[in-house]
Amino acid sequence: MGDRHFVITRLNQTMVATLEGAVDAGELGDLVDSLSEAQARQNVNSVVLDVSACEVMDLDEFAELQRAVRTAEWLGLRCVVAGFKPGIVAYIVSTGVELGTLRTALDLELALGELSADCDEREPEQQPEPEQDAESGLEPDSFGSL
Repeated sequence: MGDRHFVITRLNQTMVATLEGAVDAGELGDLVDSLSEAQARQNVNSVVLDVSACEVMDLDEFAELQRAVRTAEWLGLRCVVAGFKPGIVAYIVSTGVELGTLRTALDLELALGELSADCDEREPEQQPEPEQDAESGLEPDSFGSL
């Protein structure tokens, strides 16, 4: 593999794949392979694909990006694509291509916040044990005291 135009880092339980500049469909295919390998080696539960440095993206590249997202999701990772430029968004939408369930965020910080919020929603809150009535040993009902 020649020069890669992406870097994969880890922030807590999240892999961040930063695409650097012009990335072609072949390099996005390499990214899919690298994400699969990294997920197998590391204990992570989510991935952010940061495309904020990409100035242009054609339909082949977008299709490979979608494949990267699907692969991450099939591996059990929650995935958010961050940093699409407005021109790329306008182009992709104008083509009428199916976007599916692609989750996006304006930037890396918002993507990480969204994934963090997902974790907070998935973790059930610890409910305090109901207090027992000292005399009867019964729990008070929700309509008042015993």
